Amino acid sequence: MSKVAVIGVGHLGKHHARIFSEMENAELVGVADIQQERAEAVAAQHTSVAYTDYRELFGKVDAVSLAVPTIHHAALGLDLLRNGIDVLIEKPISTTVEEARQLIAAANENKRILQVGHVERFNPVVMAAREVATQPQFFEIHRLAAFSARSLDIDVVLDLMIHDLDIILSLVQAPVKEVRAVGIPVLSQKADIANARVEFEDGCVANLTASRVSFERMRKLRFFQPHDYISIDYAAQKGTMVSLRMGRVIERKLEPVENEPLKLELQAFIGAVTRRETPVVSGDDGLKALQLAITINDQIISRSKPVWR
Repeated sequence: MSKVAVIGVGHLGKHHARIFSEMENAELVGVADIQQERAEAVAAQHTSVAYTDYRELFGKVDAVSLAVPTIHHAALGLDLLRNGIDVLIEKPISTTVEEARQLIAAANENKRILQVGHVERFNPVVMAAREVATQPQFFEIHRLAAFSARSLDIDVVLDLMIHDLDIILSLVQAPVKEVRAVGIPVLSQKADIANARVEFEDGCVANLTASRVSFERMRKLRFFQPHDYISIDYAAQKGTMVSLRMGRVIERKLEPVENEPLKLELQAFIGAVTRRETPVVSGDDGLKALQLAITINDQIISRSKPVWR
């Protein structure tokens, strides 16, 4: 049984703690948060121990979920990996490519498991769509959410769009050829709504829209490939596949058994920790998604600069 802890038990971290406490092959040893009252409340709820200094967990745990603000991912992640602890680090892996590379190097040097929390990979309908994906040629993706005061240390691309960037990169094997993007801040100091067009070397094109200032909530992905059209609803965990076979149009429902993606993600993490194997979403995967997200943000920044005539 793996001894685990959660560092950062705010909006998302508290759910990590809940799931770990329910797992048969994991023991929730403790939770850490700089807000003592929050740490104590979550610890009490799951009969665990509260800490305000994560370093007190050294020597007591095998693995941790790191669910702190992105700006702290690299510093805490490196400290944990170098002290012999396996880490599931919430997306995005870090704020810079250099930080991500340092985390990957530290995991390799210390023979630690490093998994990145791209939770949509574990969405049952995404896994069902992956099984029927052959050669995607066009993606249309919308991820719209209401404004929230959390995650304002990053923009909408790193906050929301990166989920879909990771999915696309896991389905398209060709390198990225060109990126075009626009985005604007609305209620924060960073881009709150953005659109990106990503073209790959094999001709595949992905069009993505992400907003965290929308009245409508939507998390949908559609992609086209030779003879097939696949549409999925992340939230409903359902999808449809329309195919042309032998001159006939065939419609197939994608209705996998519903499950909590975060639960499947944490189960996969503990499995990788136990078996000492490469996780489903590795540090390298997190780096690739971050690199593309940063490229998109660079485009947004360059387009936002005023042009004087």
